[in-house]
Amino acid sequence: MHKSIARGLMAGTMLLALVACGKKDASEDLEKGQVVATVDGKDITIHELNTELQDVNMPSGDQRKAVEQAALQQVVNRRILADIARERGLDKTPQYLLQQRRANDAILVQMLQRSIASTLRAPTRDEATKFMADNPERFAQRKVYTVDQIQFETPKDLEILKAYQPLKTLDQVAVKLDEDHLRFRRGNGQLDALTVPPQLLAQIQRLPEGEIFIIPTPRGMVANRITATKVVPFEGDEALNYAMQQVQAQKLNELATKELDEKVKTAREAVKYQPGYAPPKGAADAPALPAPSGTPSPAASPDAAK
Repeated sequence: MHKSIARGLMAGTMLLALVACGKKDASEDLEKGQVVATVDGKDITIHELNTELQDVNMPSGDQRKAVEQAALQQVVNRRILADIARERGLDKTPQYLLQQRRANDAILVQMLQRSIASTLRAPTRDEATKFMADNPERFAQRKVYTVDQIQFETPKDLEILKAYQPLKTLDQVAVKLDEDHLRFRRGNGQLDALTVPPQLLAQIQRLPEGEIFIIPTPRGMVANRITATKVVPFEGDEALNYAMQQVQAQKLNELATKELDEKVKTAREAVKYQPGYAPPKGAADAPALPAPSGTPSPAASPDAAK
């Protein structure tokens, strides 16, 4: 829930420098780069190839060249298929224009994040070690919870979830979901203390044994009941690298708050919503920048299944 910010900074900074020039269109500079391939008369430059590789942990020697060639083929294939799509007029459709706007915004936010991150010094080993000591529940004392679950669609009116608070069993939750005509499915899974947000983790740890708790996820709501708990320490170089990422993320959030929060707050206050579309109370307090990606997901957490 919380990738190394350092990866791709060079490419991101380069692009920002081109944009900041202001004397001419940045695309003119990109087109003057070394040409590595030509598709239907249109050049693919070294700049495009480097951007394709910006999040790749590059090897050395002959392996590096093989990775570059494979990445270039991805660019070539994408360019060919995109040209076919344009021939069919798909770039003129409303769906394309909406997706393009969304992608452009996401790229700019990512570049803003990288621009701010580029001013930060890399975390030290001592900082990472201290972070691990300050957060034992995510490292030396990390717990993995086995849970029975009911995943269900998010109701249009979140107020109805208040009626679920007194429920004591998942069977009761299932009955209530049927009454509310909400689709659901039962199963089991794991919650990893490493990847659960700290505030939520603290709440889970305070729950009485067997208590039902409901959390939102990107796929809807999930009702959970913990059935087993085991300690799976997160240690070694992997843990140290993860801690460095978290320290860097904290620094980034602090710097982003300092630089952006006032502007974001002013802009949010000026937003006008149509009836029924305003965010719930407190949603406007979200961070100015989204948290850097790269934290292992619960399903992919190191050693979670051991």
